[in-house]
Amino acid sequence: MTSYKGSIFLVVLITFLSCNSNKKENKNNIHHSSTLQKTSSEVVDDNSRENFKFSIADTIKTSNSYFFSNPNSKDIFQLIIEPGLAKDSKAKLLIMTADKKIIYTQSFGAFYFLKGIDEPETVPTGNQKDYEKYIEKYRKSLTQKQYQAYFKKRIDSFFEEISLIEKNKYDDFKEWEEDISDKDFLNEALSDSIIKLMDITCFDCDEGGTVIGYSRKQNKVVTLLEHD
Repeated sequence: MTSYKGSIFLVVLITFLSCNSNKKENKNNIHHSSTLQKTSSEVVDDNSRENFKFSIADTIKTSNSYFFSNPNSKDIFQLIIEPGLAKDSKAKLLIMTADKKIIYTQSFGAFYFLKGIDEPETVPTGNQKDYEKYIEKYRKSLTQKQYQAYFKKRIDSFFEEISLIEKNKYDDFKEWEEDISDKDFLNEALSDSIIKLMDITCFDCDEGGTVIGYSRKQNKVVTLLEHD
């Protein structure tokens, strides 16, 4: 399953490689687009989470499955969110084999699922002070029902942040040699038709992500590349 955002990353990556021969000067032009993680230079998010009083009552678990580490059986990708105030709670993504062996874990703040809730669809025109007053008023107007609906929507779309990369795109990573975390694994992925690479959003970042794959030689999940 290839997500919308994963597709955007691949399209941008291919365009970058074909149009820019000097990647050292241009590699910062790559951005993993995310409509759910948009930022604004006018909004200071560092303190905003203190205004969010939404609590998670019980542990939340949801999962999806992909052919990843084994071509004959799907791995289980499980999201677990701990209870407590969402601004402080933790979440984690686990990848487990069909026999429940954990082969990958990524932990991040559950606040990820509230990012963007304080960004109204429309804002008034005017000076910075008026804008800040409007945002503050909007944040205070949010109800628990709105928090719950938004939180659920973000959970329901969580697995759209994970996408398998098409095999015919693997050669493009050769142009990123100096940024590759494990060059031996890149060579393995290029030569082994079974290996699958996957792009996972950086949930604690405003943009970017990590490309991972399961190395059959190393018998573990390996990080190939971290990108902006």
